[in-house]
Amino acid sequence: MIRRPLMLLALLLTGCAQTYVHTRHTDGVRSEPANRSWSMSEEGNWSSLQPWTFMGVEGTLVETPNWEIYTTIDNERFVNFLPDFYEAALEHYRTAFGELPAPPRPMETYLFGDRRQWKNKTRMMLPELASSFEGLGRGGFTADGVAVLYDIDNSMWDRDTLALSSHEGWHQYAQTTFQQQLPPWLDEGIATLMEGFRVRRGRITFSMDSNRERSYRLRIARRSNAMIPLRELLDGDPHVFLEQGKSDLLTYYAQVWALARFIAEGEDGRYLPALQNVLNLALDGDLYRRLLQSDAAARSSAPSKDTTGVVFIEAFFNENFDEFAAGFEAWVEQLASRRMWWR
Repeated sequence: MIRRPLMLLALLLTGCAQTYVHTRHTDGVRSEPANRSWSMSEEGNWSSLQPWTFMGVEGTLVETPNWEIYTTIDNERFVNFLPDFYEAALEHYRTAFGELPAPPRPMETYLFGDRRQWKNKTRMMLPELASSFEGLGRGGFTADGVAVLYDIDNSMWDRDTLALSSHEGWHQYAQTTFQQQLPPWLDEGIATLMEGFRVRRGRITFSMDSNRERSYRLRIARRSNAMIPLRELLDGDPHVFLEQGKSDLLTYYAQVWALARFIAEGEDGRYLPALQNVLNLALDGDLYRRLLQSDAAARSSAPSKDTTGVVFIEAFFNENFDEFAAGFEAWVEQLASRRMWWR
């Protein structure tokens, strides 16, 4: 059952849903068609490519230990790059904030060569939501652990498409591995942190601060006095800001990127242990029981309705919300004054 898909215009459009149990494959190497080609990365990860078609369009199924990537992008260099990129992204998800486990099964991604194919797959997967998706800009969505994307770079160097893939990959990982969902602002914030990467001499390096789009949007919002108040940011989700317009939605994503960075590395890593605790509680399915048993929830007049906002911050990160907010404000000022030299 889909739970309020989340959407992002321009660069990304994402969706969050309940955990999907994907049982087509068990651990280890999958079936062996006669026309399948194999390779091994320097890190020791196997990958394979085999023909695949979608509604008569020829494509490729790319398989790795942790991913099944169905693509109709007709770019051999790009397709051959996908195994290393996706496995490196997963390694980043699992180590960026401490050690997290491998996903229980391979994660399924559809990466189409054009928007028309993406629309057709959307109608197949989410017929009740497809019409609302079709009017949106560049992007994709993730539902029940399955991501559906398309090439948003128009056959140029696919940096934005790869950033989108890594963003959605976090949602896939969280939906298939965690027993409980994170609050929207934290889940989306972490996903934006996963967008930043660079490739040098064939090696992929992910970096949370290397995100020109989010940094630029944060500076614009700051300079134009268009920042979303923190309480509103925590209590809302992308649907709320989508209804207000594309600019507000992009500001929302820039601010949750800054907020997730603040929690992960701000004030000399003050909140990182708390973030690690939150992730492990969500992994084990104990996050919201702990939240409702917290002193912060006891102080709230309606804890069941306010579990993802201020109460969540006070329960897990800082019982003094005003102090937390002041620290975040200083962090945003610091980020907004920086220049990004690479992404």
